[in-house]
Formats: sequence, structure tokens, C-alpha cells
Amino acid sequence: MKMKKFLKYLTCGTLSLLLVFTFGFNGASAQSLMEKKEEKAKDATEMVQTVRSHVPTQPIVSQGTLIIRAPKAKTRYVPIRFGVIPVDSRSWESVYETALETGTQERLLIRFSVDKPNEYTLSRKAEGEKEWTELKLKGGVDTAISFAGTDFWICDLGLEFLQWSQQSMLKREMRKGRACRVLESIPAEWTDPVYARVVSWVDNETDGIVMAQAFNEKRKRVKEFEVQSFKKVEGVWQLKRMTIYNNLTDSRTTLEIDLEI
Repeated sequence: MKMKKFLKYLTCGTLSLLLVFTFGFNGASAQSLMEKKEEKAKDATEMVQTVRSHVPTQPIVSQGTLIIRAPKAKTRYVPIRFGVIPVDSRSWESVYETALETGTQERLLIRFSVDKPNEYTLSRKAEGEKEWTELKLKGGVDTAISFAGTDFWICDLGLEFLQWSQQSMLKREMRKGRACRVLESIPAEWTDPVYARVVSWVDNETDGIVMAQAFNEKRKRVKEFEVQSFKKVEGVWQLKRMTIYNNLTDSRTTLEIDLEI
């Protein structure tokens, strides 16, 4: 129960990724297996629709630190401010702003919609510059790039896998002390340079994503995202710490949120 409040926040536009699925033949007829598969696909489509329909009604503003750890490199600390801004009854925006050690500022704006693809605007401003340089990005391959030099890619922050055409509910199981449905997401065409499959654990009660793992076309896990801690602030449980692991670079980025501000 104590994860309920902040899981709703996660569904308003934070991060993502997947797991392995084995479908075992148990002696049932081919027709019954097909019917079960179609039923799972229908359940998964409805579940994704429900997750995407959680439009925030109040703005949220917070700040924290991105901690990037990589082999043979000094640990980096990047301050971040982020917010969730309702637009109308069917759309909202998530904004992330960072200030890098070089003095460059980077800002990402994601426009989410209940029934439309995400819209992305990545902006940068060098030290001393007054104007932002903006770059409009389409979903998919265009968003498979790092945000502010971290292990969080733009597609991770935009939960792009929820836009993919093939969605299946694999099973139900406990994860992080919560009853979850396990969702498998596969793009229509494997044009993504890294992700070919995402499996995520969706909380039954809140429809928030508790954990996710991403795999490439060789079934190798390339990333993993997990919620690690939370804290009760003024009677409401809020996210305090989460980490994304990058197996391609053997690095990881942790987001620590300052709940005192």
C-alpha cells in the first residue's frame, strides 16, 4: 500500500524497460492456445490504455541529483529539476532540466497524450548563451540517445515501449512487495538499434511501473530499471531513489530526489 501514491507519479512520465518470456506447450489444443494468446493480447492492450490514460490533474515540481557511475571513471553528480504539467483532459507534459559540469544546460520536454504518439523537444544552451537551441525528435530510433550524458535515454523517460504495437500480458506475480501484471512489449519492426523487447511489472492497484527490463534481438538484457526507496512526506509516500543499469557500458545512473524541498 505504501508505494501507491508515488507509482501514480511514475505513470505520469518517468522511466522504463524488460524480461524473458517462455511459452510452454502443455498439451492443450492449438485452437485453445491461440484463444489464450488472443485473450492475453486483449488484456495487455487494455492495460496499456489504462496506464496511458492516467492524466495528472495537478502540476508537480521537484528536484534532485543524477549520480552516474561508470568503470574507470570518476562518479558524476548532475543536479536535475523536473516537473509534470497538465495540458488538458487528455494530455500533459514532463520537463527535465540539468546543468552539466561544462556549464551547458540541457532540457527535455515530453508531451504525453492518451491517444497520440509522444512529442519530444530536446534543448541545449551553452554557458553564456541566452537562447536555447531546440531539436524536435520523433519517437522510436530518434529517442535512443542519452539525456545529459546519463544512462537514462530519452525513450526511457518517455516510456516509448508503451507505444509499440505488440503488447502481451505474460503472467501475474509479486514484485517489490506489490501484486503485479507482467507486460511484454515488442515493436512492429525491430528497427531500434538496441531494444527489441521490454518486459515491465505493472502494479495491480495503481497501474504504476515497479520494475522494467530491456533486451536486444539476441535476448541479451541491456538495461534494467528499478524503484529502490521511498519516503512518507506529509502523509504521502513519494519516490526517493531509483536506478537504471546499463549492461552495455557496465554503468548505472541513480536518481535521488530531495523530498525536503
